[in-house]
Amino acid sequence: MSTHISTTGVAVDNDYFWRDMDGCPRGVKVQLLNPGRVAVYGTYDGRNPDWQGWAPLPKRPPEKSK
Repeated sequence: MSTHISTTGVAVDNDYFWRDMDGCPRGVKVQLLNPGRVAVYGTYDGRNPDWQGWAPLPKRPPEKSK
């Protein structure tokens, strides 16, 4: 597992990075990184140049059949 707890008490995945805004889909819910480096859920419209990065929303893996 590539997740660790940082010195500031945050769980971090060393293999997962914010994506460049030029690839962010428009009009759908994503995670957006604001200039203060705080992640928010929102919809990108392609007009706000202040966003620093984006990430798709996580999802649960399919349930295993018993």
